Amino acid sequence: MTAVGIMGVLAVIAFMAALVVWRQHVKLMAHSTGVFIGDVNSEVRKVTWPDRQQLKNATGVIILFVVVVAILIGLMDLVLQLILTTWLPTWFR
Repeated sequence: MTAVGIMGVLAVIAFMAALVVWRQHVKLMAHSTGVFIGDVNSEVRKVTWPDRQQLKNATGVIILFVVVVAILIGLMDLVLQLILTTWLPTWFR
């Protein structure tokens, strides 16, 4: 056999070995994915979902909280704007 023929045979053997390793990896990943999906499904079944009234109450509380925070941020903005644009320049004249 020539050097090219030996290299060709070695390349085919290396390719086949890589294919076997890759196939085992794919099988392992498929099994892991199946286990993960099964675990997710069992966890979702354990969830207690809120009824309509609880959902309305929670939504109301969240909206109220957002409004209160928006008002506080607006007030802080007004105070800082007043300090930085009106009072601060007069201190350095």
